[in-house]
Amino acid sequence: MNFKAPEGADSLVREVLFPLAQKLTPAYAAAIAVTIKQMNTFLQPAELTGNATINLTIDTQVTAGAKLMVKLDADATARTVTLGTGFDAGMASVVVKAASIAFVTFIYDGTAFVPAYSVPV
Repeated sequence: MNFKAPEGADSLVREVLFPLAQKLTPAYAAAIAVTIKQMNTFLQPAELTGNATINLTIDTQVTAGAKLMVKLDADATARTVTLGTGFDAGMASVVVKAASIAFVTFIYDGTAFVPAYSVPV
């Protein structure tokens, strides 16, 4: 494949996960369990008809720098999505306005997914 290690990585021995993507579309539930297996994950739960909590299980092969792009779609009522296991505690929840969509991007720091960018629409 002719890969070249980045500058300064000569003494490091690391496994690298190919940057494949997965799209997850779980049904709405009060608790949504998601397993992150790839370096790029698109999470688009079904329309939120109530508040929810998203809990992540992060596969051991996922390394720092992995991205999680989340699309949250609320019904006619504003919904709060609590960011549970696997997320950095610095952002506890996302509020999605009634009848709108919110987009949030997270980057994995090797321990948890840290918020990088959010857009309420």
